[in-house]
Amino acid sequence: MKKNLRPHLITLAVLVLAGHAQAQDGAAVNQVERVVVTGSMIKRTDSETPVPVSVITKDDIERSGASSIDELLRMNPATGAGGLNDMDSGSGFAAGTASISLRGMGSAATLTLVNGRRLAPAAMLDPNSGQSTIFNVNSIPLAAIERIEILKAGASSLYGSDAMAGVVNIIMKRDYRGRLVELGAQQRFDGLFKTHRATAMAGFGDFLNDGFNVFAGLDVQRREGVSIAEAPNRVRQDLYGPLFNRLATDSTSSWPGNLYTYNSGRSGSFRGMMPGCAAENQLPTSATNAALQCKYNLDAAAEQYSSDQSRHAVFARANWALGDVTTLSAELLASRVETDFMDASPARTESLTQWGDALGRPVLFNGLVLPGAHPDNPTRLATAANPVVMRVNSNTYTFSRPTDFGLRYRFVDIAAATRSRADNTRLVLSASSSLAGWDLDAGFLHHVQKNSKVLSGRLSLSGLQRALATGSYRFGGINSPEVLASVAPEVTDEGKAKTTSLDLRGSRALAQLAGGELMLGLGAELRRESFSLRADPLTAAGDIIGRGIGEANGARNVGAAYAELQAPLAKDLETQFALRAERYSDFGNALTGTLGAKYKLSNWAAVRGTYATGFRAPSLSQVSQSAVFAFTTVQDKRLCPVSSSSNDDCSRRISSVIQSNSALDAEKAKTYSLGLLMEPIENMDVVLDAWYVERTGEVDRLTAQQVVDRESEFPGAVVRLPSDDPGKPGQISQVLRQYRNLASSTTGGLDYEASYRWQLAGGQRIKLSFGGSRTLTRKQQTEAGRPIVETLGYYGAPRTKNKLSLSWTGGAWSTTLTGNYAGRFRGHSATSSCAAELTEAGRTDLCVMKPWATVDASIGYKGFKGLKLLASLRNLADSKPPFDPTEDATGIDSSHADPYGRFLSLTASYEF
Repeated sequence: MKKNLRPHLITLAVLVLAGHAQAQDGAAVNQVERVVVTGSMIKRTDSETPVPVSVITKDDIERSGASSIDELLRMNPATGAGGLNDMDSGSGFAAGTASISLRGMGSAATLTLVNGRRLAPAAMLDPNSGQSTIFNVNSIPLAAIERIEILKAGASSLYGSDAMAGVVNIIMKRDYRGRLVELGAQQRFDGLFKTHRATAMAGFGDFLNDGFNVFAGLDVQRREGVSIAEAPNRVRQDLYGPLFNRLATDSTSSWPGNLYTYNSGRSGSFRGMMPGCAAENQLPTSATNAALQCKYNLDAAAEQYSSDQSRHAVFARANWALGDVTTLSAELLASRVETDFMDASPARTESLTQWGDALGRPVLFNGLVLPGAHPDNPTRLATAANPVVMRVNSNTYTFSRPTDFGLRYRFVDIAAATRSRADNTRLVLSASSSLAGWDLDAGFLHHVQKNSKVLSGRLSLSGLQRALATGSYRFGGINSPEVLASVAPEVTDEGKAKTTSLDLRGSRALAQLAGGELMLGLGAELRRESFSLRADPLTAAGDIIGRGIGEANGARNVGAAYAELQAPLAKDLETQFALRAERYSDFGNALTGTLGAKYKLSNWAAVRGTYATGFRAPSLSQVSQSAVFAFTTVQDKRLCPVSSSSNDDCSRRISSVIQSNSALDAEKAKTYSLGLLMEPIENMDVVLDAWYVERTGEVDRLTAQQVVDRESEFPGAVVRLPSDDPGKPGQISQVLRQYRNLASSTTGGLDYEASYRWQLAGGQRIKLSFGGSRTLTRKQQTEAGRPIVETLGYYGAPRTKNKLSLSWTGGAWSTTLTGNYAGRFRGHSATSSCAAELTEAGRTDLCVMKPWATVDASIGYKGFKGLKLLASLRNLADSKPPFDPTEDATGIDSSHADPYGRFLSLTASYEF
């Protein structure tokens, strides 16, 4: 028998025996209301389960001053690192998307639920973050949320795939009576980082007295983007700007451009500036070469701290009582999120560019050539009798005939931008009832997410070649809208993800044990998942120069059966057993289990612990028909055994194709937790939870360089051009990188929470709370047989995150003071070194990202009838975030810090 099956079979045996247990006569009826807590399907009276769960309440959300779930959860010590944010980059595959990551394990290891049911994944591919499974939380408005429960342990035995690091369950409002209008705004005092929000909600029907409740709401939000040119000193421009050429005018791809010799796609020699370059942009070639070139400030034109974004959402819920025990419910969430990213105008140089079409065929552009006959070529009228002389400093070049030049040029008359749009429609119909001692809940879920990305300012290969041949595009001149549209047509990538499911779950008491009722929960689920992503036809045909492609199409059926047993085997001892079996139509079966226990040591102390197995099914984009085309640079050691700047094969830019693999297995995980719950004195709570996660079979792909270096291991994975020399291989044009079950990792640490509450005269209340997470180890192995590397304390892996808060409530007033702390870590990975710019400048001390501590304050007043006012001031000391040397444009690692500085959030709500 396989050892890893034994815990599951033991759990199954316990569940089978429990199914035959007879209820004892005269068992007492518990009059205390039972509720469902994340991490269990069985209603309970005690909110502290064997599994650690923390709760962010509605009051916590309001006092935070956050404007989105993404922003809110990045303040939580257990979440943040490894997720995606939607603020600063539109160039990635997942532009405009925000996701949640627990334990720094990435969004693919964190399951996101809404009211206990799954979300459809975002309809986009991002092989660089989240391993292609992304649950986009941008679709959910904060105004609709009642609370958020964070289960900080593996829970695949109850929720299935993706719940390896834990679960974030977003609980939306269940009912509402009345009418509400709420307005909110936040910004810095200098006017930057503005966000405005408006919410309206109305509901009627008293569910307890009338037997029904219906409510609906509308939420609208607008965020204004901020470029780094508007606020260069959010990270110290005076220090880091010179080190990293931040906001420097240094790009030779400029307007109206620079002329170079042309050599069939290889780098050329500078021959002069095109006429019309502004004097302030005529700068020396380098520190050692005084020849003037026309240059361009790329950072100022394209880099942003945050992007423009608009959100619109409607949400509604209706509850009907049928008799005394049956309730029917319907809930709807529909939203649209549009994010606009600022891009630099397109540019090209005289050098070769390689990419591919959707079929994987290589496409080449041999560099931007200004033909000798083009009207903007300075040699177009040159003859032997009337040669053209060009002077660059002390060098003189004479042309006796029209000559083709390589051109480094910025198409500043072509506006470039990326607009990402996510449309979500989520419908849930559910029913709850009681029958023959069972508490039953059934539901139908249908969630569709459509994503589109509209890109302007991307150059068309055919359009540019046609413009060059006819001379219709004037370099440095005025061009008609028709010419511009032909050179850079707008392209749109579209995706659609859909999840439809039916589920039925129930729980009941089976018997009276020494410690209380033996409770059994059973459930089943049928789910249909589909995913498609289509690149624009021009992009798919390879007509957009240098444009990456992501395409996918797949669907699958999932069936699951699961069971949970709560067994108080002895007085003060609660045990939890759970088992889940799943069948995926594409990759196969999965069996996961959980064993948990909580033992009350005394009236003021208890211990708890869990062991759970988990899994992540390969995403549809990883096992179905799909491919992502990106670009990278490799050293071809067969043609370049020794690095040389004169050999293009030593640094060759190629197309990198990330391919699906139908033979993938699921990722697997084992999670352990051990906790101590204490109430050492009245009104004081202390919780300590140690956790450890082992993850194996992580789906990843080798780097392009690794595939090239191990070419013989992967036949056909290195695609070469035909060779002119029979004794040499052809040049590499493309590398195929297939998803594989490669990596493994472990991580462990300690979570801690403590709070103390004072009750004062006049109904005043004070609460002091402290919480945080201390990671003790974080090891990774990229492939079996390779070294196991400790990554804790390196890039993206701080050891400590803490939060300390003091709140006071008295009458109509309330106030909260919160301190936040994120520990230091090195600004490079464990397998790399300090940034070269810092090493050369003798500032390796800057490779350590310093701790970041901030203080927030909020004050609320509700002394007027129906009116509630709240003000939050974030980052009171205007503390600047630590500099991130890997983010040389913005200088901020947005998964750990933000550029806002001191900013004010105001909210006013009126209920009538």
